[in-house]
Amino acid sequence: MKTKRDGGFTLIELLVVIAIIAILASLLLPALAKAKEKANNITSMNNLKQWGLAQNLYVGDSGEGLPATKIPNGTPGTGPTYNEDTPKWADLTGIEFMNRLNGTSYGRDAWFNVLPPYVSSMPLWQYALAPGGPANFNDTKSIFHCPTATAEGVDPTRAGNTLYVPFNYGMNSKGTDGLAANTQLKTSMIRNASAFVLFSEVRTITAETPYAAPGTSYQSIICTPQCYTTRFSSRHSAGAVITFLDGHASWYKYDYVVIPVNGNSGLKPGDPGRSDIAWSYDGHQVP
Repeated sequence: MKTKRDGGFTLIELLVVIAIIAILASLLLPALAKAKEKANNITSMNNLKQWGLAQNLYVGDSGEGLPATKIPNGTPGTGPTYNEDTPKWADLTGIEFMNRLNGTSYGRDAWFNVLPPYVSSMPLWQYALAPGGPANFNDTKSIFHCPTATAEGVDPTRAGNTLYVPFNYGMNSKGTDGLAANTQLKTSMIRNASAFVLFSEVRTITAETPYAAPGTSYQSIICTPQCYTTRFSSRHSAGAVITFLDGHASWYKYDYVVIPVNGNSGLKPGDPGRSDIAWSYDGHQVP
């Protein structure tokens, strides 16, 4: 004799459905994560191409001279604890107050101040002076931000990203290596435009891996306006994007760009001297 079954699922059927959903999720989530990271990488590459475009427009207006890679220590308006590698928003504000007081333009030649207007963006000094500027900067999508770095956040050792300027990208600091101090680099001095590094992604957290010099003082150097192998990031699938003087940008595996400590007598992340990645104006291997 047949019995009438109550509506709904049995416990066994529910467990089977849950198990199937869990299996599908385990298969789909990694694929979704990879797709998201690929999209972030593309966004970051587009940002760096914009910086390259801005740079090339700028040099056309400046007698082929490249902008400054930083605001140097000792610049009027900075406090006694100012560090050119880790500028605070208050430092930029102080410099601008000095400029307005004395009719000067200290810091205005730094890449992060002079280049943004060429691609319809705000220079950092304007963010520094605007009410709530640092918070607005962090909440605004712009060519200053890599989506992956923004998601990771700024290392807590930096006391929060409304105190320090959280650079995600940096300008090549080794272009004039071997030249006299304070030499302004010009495009005519650079031997290979397609290999010369203009900008790259820089590390924003000390725990980022891979890193070629764990446990050294170089590991704590993050969020800097300047880039080199010691600061080169690996946040995009163990690599990062570089943009070059000729305007093209490419992703490179971290281990291709950087010599690990055990292969470098300088005990720091070093320059392997690749023919397609030149940090110096003439392509020589930077120590």
